[in-house]
Amino acid sequence: MPSGAAVLNRQIVRSRVSVNGHIVCVVSESPLPAAPSLTLRHMVETHLAPAAPRVLTAHDRLDAAVSWVHSSEIFEIGPLLTGGELLLTTGLGLAGLDAGTRRHYVRDLAERGVAGLAFEVGRSFDAVPEEMIREGSAAHLPIIELTRIVPFIEVCRTANTEIVSEEVGDLRLRSGLDATLHDDLARGAAAAMIEHIAEVTGTPIVVVGSGGALLAVHGVNDDRAAWRVVDGAIAAQPITLRGREIGQVFAGQSASSIPAARVQALLGVGAGPLAAVLTRSGGRSSIGAQLVAELVDRRPLRRADLLARLSTSGLPVGDKAVLVPVAGHAPDTRMVETALSAATDLGGLVHATVDATVYGLVVTTDAGLTEPAEKVRAALADDPRRLGRLTVVVGTPCPLAGTGAGPGLALTLADELRICSERLGVAVELRSAGGTATDIRTSRELVSDAAARELSDGLRSELSRIIEPLVRQDATSSSQLVHTLEVHLTYGCSATRSAEALHIGRQSLYQRLDRIRALLGFDPTAPAMYASILLAINVFHSRAAHQR
Repeated sequence: MPSGAAVLNRQIVRSRVSVNGHIVCVVSESPLPAAPSLTLRHMVETHLAPAAPRVLTAHDRLDAAVSWVHSSEIFEIGPLLTGGELLLTTGLGLAGLDAGTRRHYVRDLAERGVAGLAFEVGRSFDAVPEEMIREGSAAHLPIIELTRIVPFIEVCRTANTEIVSEEVGDLRLRSGLDATLHDDLARGAAAAMIEHIAEVTGTPIVVVGSGGALLAVHGVNDDRAAWRVVDGAIAAQPITLRGREIGQVFAGQSASSIPAARVQALLGVGAGPLAAVLTRSGGRSSIGAQLVAELVDRRPLRRADLLARLSTSGLPVGDKAVLVPVAGHAPDTRMVETALSAATDLGGLVHATVDATVYGLVVTTDAGLTEPAEKVRAALADDPRRLGRLTVVVGTPCPLAGTGAGPGLALTLADELRICSERLGVAVELRSAGGTATDIRTSRELVSDAAARELSDGLRSELSRIIEPLVRQDATSSSQLVHTLEVHLTYGCSATRSAEALHIGRQSLYQRLDRIRALLGFDPTAPAMYASILLAINVFHSRAAHQR
């Protein structure tokens, strides 16, 4: 009787059904012995090779996993086997039995789930009995004829040592993954979980919700590739919580040599932590965070999948909804996250930190007199929790209504998030240069500043010469003439508002303006000069930022 218990895995059985217009897999499970990389083919080609083996039946079953290698001459060995074994015999226990009894022997082994029967010829039988070959073919039991005599005890010793080593390796692999995933769970890091499962299995990983929506992916470039992973998955595992299926995790095909059964076992390890992180407090934000991170990476998502993932993240995504992209920077990203939470009351928020920049999508509506981006800017600016040294740029609103079924909406959001990031760099430079104290800006406010950085060297030099006398004066004194002129033009040349913003009296403001006119030799507040002066100041700020 085999010593030692084989570690059991689960075998995946998949059928295809349509979910939301996509062909996906329905999963059921059945017992499968562990050490799945040690297949019958491997045993034949390695441990049985000295016996000059010939596979007589069921060639299509050679990739079955072998849980143990056992030798026995007992005719009624079947009840002592648990399935998955490779049984070695010389046929001694079958000698003198009739053909029907030998057929029953083969049939019983097949029904017990034995991986294969290796039959040594030359002692009890000159050849494997014909009736056993026919029964093996009918029962799909591989029968391997061993044409040379080899010590069975040596075959069992070397093969079972390898099986045990493989099982210990599998156990360590599963234990390591389990520990890593529980560390991820403590941080609520759903994206990290998916990445770690993908790394250990060496396969692309896709998580699909119970409603058929893509929830998370790793190792694929777009949603079409994700659905191809689902359709051609080599393993899948239901994600259940309190007996209710809330999703499935799929592993796709890859160049990795790791067997499907081992991938299946690793998915089983990941299913529990995934269920917890997808349903725990903050789980929704984890899904939303991965979505935002994928958009920052410009991953194309179909409109239906994008909206499903937003909805799963807790955001209302009706036809009247508008998505407003934002990007923020601070010494500590938690400062930005706290500031962005002020926009939650507008409809909802998802955000992610990518390379020290916090990106987000705010859901609001286009109803009322206030434009969506201005709604978000005002909500952030009016929040009393807003701290200093924090800069946020609010991007161009993206309405959901009227968008096509393809990846157009996702790509538009990706572009707007990129623009927010670029404008954020400009805003941080302006604030560092002392050009403005404003920390919540819209991207449209910064278009001219961004444009100033794209001008030719000739135009930048020409614009710089316009205010060069003021720059020289500021360099030799604390007059702040460039800043004074910028503020005065920004406030529409209103003396009261300009003086208030500069924290000086109106008389002091008038004195500075007179000094500015004298140094320039013309009136920079004349309507015809507005655009050129402001653009010249933008060029000045960009050069100052590059010189630091």
